[in-house]
Amino acid sequence: MGRAVKVALAVLALGLSAFALYLFASPYLFLRALQGAVLEGDRARLERLVDFPRVREGLKAQVQARLFREMEQEVAQNPFAGLAYLFVAGMVDPLVDALVSPEGLAALGTGLSPGEAPKEAVKGWRLAYQDFRTAYVYNPQDPSSRLYLERQGLFGWKVVRMEFPLE
Repeated sequence: MGRAVKVALAVLALGLSAFALYLFASPYLFLRALQGAVLEGDRARLERLVDFPRVREGLKAQVQARLFREMEQEVAQNPFAGLAYLFVAGMVDPLVDALVSPEGLAALGTGLSPGEAPKEAVKGWRLAYQDFRTAYVYNPQDPSSRLYLERQGLFGWKVVRMEFPLE
């Protein structure tokens, strides 16, 4: 093999290695951008990083399913529990809106309410891959509270779901 072919193969191997490394590192770079946007309270940048309508709808469905399961148990014991469900169900939207905000994101995994947690709490977030297209962000204090990221294109990511234990 000639020297030119060896150089070309080395350059190709280096290029493929750099491509694979960036592909693997892209959610970590996204995490840094998300942390910066929350710390700065930059709503415009958060709009680009978080699919707020999708996150809100998913969280509403999660909360309403939990309320419905509890209501089924209560109705068996108290027929007026259905009225309480209607009242509580009306409070889901404001609760979800508070959670899906820069302050709510900062409170993820801290056990504190939105606005009570210091925004610096996002500096402790960790990232884990679920598969090639999905990763999640969590606070080590509460690993069951998560923000799920979905790959957008080859290198882009977006927050598409928020999950936390409803107790």
